[in-house]
Amino acid sequence: MYLSLLRVNVDNRRGKQWLGSTYRIHQRLWMAFPDSERRQDDPFFLGTWDGPPLAEPKPERRDAGFLFRIEHDGHPRILVQSVQKPDWEYAFQNAPHLLADEPRTREFDPTPRRDDAYRFRLLANVVYPKSVPHPDGRMRTTRSGLTIRRRKRTEIPVFPRPIPDALPTDPAERQQVLFARWDPWRQWLNRVAKDRGFRVIDEVGEREPSLLMEAVHTVVRNPARGRDASHQDKPTRKRYNAGLFEGMLVCTDPDQLRDAIINGIGHGKAFGFGLLSIAPAK
Repeated sequence: MYLSLLRVNVDNRRGKQWLGSTYRIHQRLWMAFPDSERRQDDPFFLGTWDGPPLAEPKPERRDAGFLFRIEHDGHPRILVQSVQKPDWEYAFQNAPHLLADEPRTREFDPTPRRDDAYRFRLLANVVYPKSVPHPDGRMRTTRSGLTIRRRKRTEIPVFPRPIPDALPTDPAERQQVLFARWDPWRQWLNRVAKDRGFRVIDEVGEREPSLLMEAVHTVVRNPARGRDASHQDKPTRKRYNAGLFEGMLVCTDPDQLRDAIINGIGHGKAFGFGLLSIAPAK
């Protein structure tokens, strides 16, 4: 597998605009994985790019797909994990102004070992399924706050509990209250971890919790035109309430954890969610 780091040129107006459009980022990243026919017919990347549908990549993710995450701590950058080696020169030859410098790519093999501890980072679309009965029994599309699902199911967002107006003055009690605020997200992560071969180390230490969680609100703008003339100039927008998790995990099943690393976790992978990054604990 391959891991690439792309530093975005936010000093350039177009680079800053590109960073603000997850749809365009996904579209551009797909260009780094052209098939042989595309590369032969359009070697200088002058044609139009019709790429695979945003939510349903044509190749299987474990065979030719990729995952990515936009990171804003420090210089804005995009981390891309792929099965195939990306051709960033081909993807950005007509838009070099989007990047601050040359992309860096290295090969790696995710081989976690049972009972070993790892540092991890995960930006995930934190939702859970809920049945929505329809009296007529027909298939319908139900819209919720985060995603659209069919067949009598919808995805319900999991929000952190609000912070109480009056927090305890004692530091230990105050930490416990703030720690409990994230219980819904903690439960979601523990449920996900159980089926994906790892266990999260989640304890309240003397100074700070070992698991850090942060709410991330993402608005995805899709510049695709509407289906009829009345909507041709109205781009669609979706709001995603995601969670950024950072901490320590212990591998309980190497095969399951490897599969989670390769295929990602949760929904919204085309919008930059689901990439599980791990590194050996020091």
